Amino acid sequence: MSSFQVKIVGDFCNIRCSYCRNRDLDQTTRAVMSEGTLERLFVFLGSLPQQQIRTNWHGGEPLLAGKKFFSQIMRLETQYSQKVWRNVVQTNAMLVDDEWATFFHDNHFLIGVSVDGSEKTHNSDRVNVAGRGTYREVICGVETLRRHDIHPGVICTVTKKTVNFPRAMFLGLVDAGFKDIGFNAFYNTASDCNGDTYGLTDQEWLQFLIEIFETWLTLNDPTVHVREIDAMLAWTKSKSANSCIYKGTCHQWFVVHYTGDIYPCERLGKSTHFGSIDSLRTFEDLKDNPVFLAWKESIGQLPKKCQACRLLSLCHNGCVSHRRADEEGIPLYTYCESRLRFYDYLVKRIGGKEV
Repeated sequence: MSSFQVKIVGDFCNIRCSYCRNRDLDQTTRAVMSEGTLERLFVFLGSLPQQQIRTNWHGGEPLLAGKKFFSQIMRLETQYSQKVWRNVVQTNAMLVDDEWATFFHDNHFLIGVSVDGSEKTHNSDRVNVAGRGTYREVICGVETLRRHDIHPGVICTVTKKTVNFPRAMFLGLVDAGFKDIGFNAFYNTASDCNGDTYGLTDQEWLQFLIEIFETWLTLNDPTVHVREIDAMLAWTKSKSANSCIYKGTCHQWFVVHYTGDIYPCERLGKSTHFGSIDSLRTFEDLKDNPVFLAWKESIGQLPKKCQACRLLSLCHNGCVSHRRADEEGIPLYTYCESRLRFYDYLVKRIGGKEV
């Protein structure tokens, strides 16, 4: 089933994360998808063959689009009521107030927030335009959501600055009341992990995951779920993980910029451009587009290491955006070794089926 991430404000954002992959782009100029482009987007989405359509309203900071914009989304979903709409917002939560929270609750939005661990680790990277930490404002927004019975999941980005503080980051999130936690190893697709001062090495990521796992075990709270741990535990039972980073392809995940231009996953940047909702008026046009077909074929290539790997059916060469060319020029998952070794560590640590 295809899903769409819609960057309704482009790169426009109200904070300045030091590691942001868009840090060299224009994050200060206000940009919001026009009403006309939004209406054409719904015509395009309405052409999808599936009954249920999942849309992730993204940024930048998507709430900068304003409440009127989101009301237009609900109007259009009512207009195209032949589809079942599933709305997701990924936000830094700083703009969340009671009115936003009421809107999200009443319209059944799923909310994800970005918090980088404890107050100390969060504020080391996620700062406002004046360079001051944003943790307390973010948690204030999270608490507002919870008062309206919205319990957001959290994405925590791990950088070179914070990778040595896994226990503090994890327990900071738990103490802040989060139950569904995902950790992202920062990897800038514009350079290799050693070329970006914030990028993690394979070994750093492995050690971080091991320490997160041990802290999670000691916590002994079955209500706290960590995406990376859940995925590996599924592997020990020979089950596939749900996240796209374990599927080996993202050809069913698209980004629509506020201009209407269509790209692959945001992590891949804008080097591959499929067209726009104007030039590709229906989803069938997109699927038949030569640029899309060539790109889809290219990301399906498997390095020899993958072809010989016992975990190929579970790993699929990892996240497409976190690959770099092997000696034969075929992209290999950057965190291949840490993924394999973390799996082996879990098997030995808690038992399970070794593949």
